[in-house]
Amino acid sequence: MDFMKLLKSLEELLYELISWFVFYPLTLWRIIRRPLHMLSYAEQQLLEDEDRQFDDGLSPPVLLLISLIVLHSLGQLSDPASAHILTGLLADDWNLLVFRAVAFSLFPLVFGIIQLRANKARLTRTTFKPIFYSQCYAAVPFVVLISLGLQFFSGDDPSAPMLWTGGLVLVAGLVWYAVVETLWLARSAKLRPVISAIIVVTALIFAVPFFLLAALVVGLASGSVPLPA
Repeated sequence: MDFMKLLKSLEELLYELISWFVFYPLTLWRIIRRPLHMLSYAEQQLLEDEDRQFDDGLSPPVLLLISLIVLHSLGQLSDPASAHILTGLLADDWNLLVFRAVAFSLFPLVFGIIQLRANKARLTRTTFKPIFYSQCYAAVPFVVLISLGLQFFSGDDPSAPMLWTGGLVLVAGLVWYAVVETLWLARSAKLRPVISAIIVVTALIFAVPFFLLAALVVGLASGSVPLPA
């Protein structure tokens, strides 16, 4: 009986992993094509029965995590030498992935809290979960573009075209994220677009440096970033 339960669990795991090859690009394409619809979709899905949630797509945290794993793997393939640069805690692939997942989750966290405050709703685990899930959908294309843009800056001596391309990709990621968040905040909190834009830009001005500072602090603490002599 125990063997049959194990076999059934492996069967379900295999199906889940294989289904990602279909539902990952499908869900990502739907976010890019209709971002506001997908943010609303994420919140509505949590109202369904647990076995019916996200039946035609991937759940937002899973989508974000798979994106980070794929981007991490692509980064190692494109620049194998970078895998030996980090030391300490971040030298381990699993630790690095966990750090990236937590670091990039700061953006859904920040904008989720902003949305709750704009709606004058009480911050609880129940009220925050659907908003965090929808914000994870919004963050995925942003994370993909930012990570790909940074790849152009890697290497010992990146050329000027690579730097320009990387810069354009980074700007495209920030602009896409800012526009989506502005439109979504205006819709969900019933704010004027100008007010929403000011809130979103202000949040990004503080969130992006905080994200970079967190990466620096963890790098210093783990020994992956050397202190100046």
